[in-house]
Amino acid sequence: MLAALVIALGAVGIAVYRSQKVALEDTPPLRPLSAREVAAYLERDQLQVGIYATVLALPDGVEGWPEAPLDLANRLHAESSRWSLERALPRDVYTAEQALGAMEASDERIELYPIEMASVMVALLRERGVDAMVAEVWELAAADAPADPSGMLGYFVTAIVDRETGEASAYYDVWGGRGEIEPEAVRVLRDTEVIAAALGVRAARVFSSFGDSKAALALVETGLALDPRAVSLRVTHANVLLDSGGFPQALEELDAAMGLHPDGPRELARVQLRLARAAMLSANGQQAAAEEELRESSRILAELIDRWPRYGRAHLTLATVYLGLGDRDRARVELGRAEELSSDSPMLWAVWAQYHLAAGEAEVAASNMDRALALDPDNWQLRVQAAGVFLEAGDEASARKNADEALRLVAADRRETLRRYLDGIAKSQTQTSDDSEPALMLGDPSNLRLRDPQDTLELDLGSSD
Repeated sequence: MLAALVIALGAVGIAVYRSQKVALEDTPPLRPLSAREVAAYLERDQLQVGIYATVLALPDGVEGWPEAPLDLANRLHAESSRWSLERALPRDVYTAEQALGAMEASDERIELYPIEMASVMVALLRERGVDAMVAEVWELAAADAPADPSGMLGYFVTAIVDRETGEASAYYDVWGGRGEIEPEAVRVLRDTEVIAAALGVRAARVFSSFGDSKAALALVETGLALDPRAVSLRVTHANVLLDSGGFPQALEELDAAMGLHPDGPRELARVQLRLARAAMLSANGQQAAAEEELRESSRILAELIDRWPRYGRAHLTLATVYLGLGDRDRARVELGRAEELSSDSPMLWAVWAQYHLAAGEAEVAASNMDRALALDPDNWQLRVQAAGVFLEAGDEASARKNADEALRLVAADRRETLRRYLDGIAKSQTQTSDDSEPALMLGDPSNLRLRDPQDTLELDLGSSD
């Protein structure tokens, strides 16, 4: 009798379990998903995303926030501090619950990513029964600069979605403080694609700050499995591929990103790939070919700036091109313009340092490098560059300090390679000699590729057109 009862209860339990199973579509629907639905899609696709499985979830009983979407957007914006989106923040990406907790715990405005701000607003609106979704914006109406200058962090807003049609009826720019907006280029994201966006921002930080290609690649691959159309993820993927020596593969990935959404950041990423190739050509003694790459890059950048005149990162990249061509006067003009537009960009002050080194002003270069480090102290690439700048300025103690910091920050699997490179800098006593790493002079410091100066390059340097 007891055995029969146990069997019967077991059958009931199985029936209840099956009744609670989620009916999954091939592609997750474009509507708010429950935590159980999100978990089911992740389990089906065998994807591990850690805390980001609940990126849009909030605990019960959150109170004290405005009800109306516009009032909520304005209040949330007042809790955050705007910055140029030119660098990753020195922490992991928050979930909505973590971001809301950070705002409530701080007496001052705090720096948050657009993905975090949009996620918080979406989560709060859903608590009130509003069908809200995160949306990615590439271009704002009447804008003279791309929404996301880096091309890797993304720019995200909150969309109110009609329950019947699934169409967005309104967009709110909580991070930028623009209230209700009408973006010119936008894509409403599925909840699973919001997870991909968070993973993409985390991958950008892991790669740029620590040079951890393996960890970044794992995050990018998971993100692309969730959202193959994520252009920001593809740019980060291209940077990781380039770092590993996969120039053709990096170019292919950037082409894919351009095919999904051709815009300023994607075109700028292709230019930076050209600059990396110019550096490699120069290192191989092919100076004419390197200069041709630089001139073609300057032409493309001029077109970008004509389309987005306030795109600080484009002006900065053009300055590095002029430095590579030895045209310091034009480089100074572009650096001045970039400073007007994005003065909190660490890369700006790193390139200013290179400019002053080229002008023989080592002390000024060291001062500019200090400004770069103050903005992004936990970036191993900036620490490497700083070591060379301070050595050139005759400050061996600061050079050693920054070299040690770079070795502490960089991923363990590339520490020995970095140590050899730093030893090479110390032996040469200069970072601007013919034996220096070209990427330090010509490329984006966030895309720096380290190698022994004596190594032979074996990349496919065929035409990218």
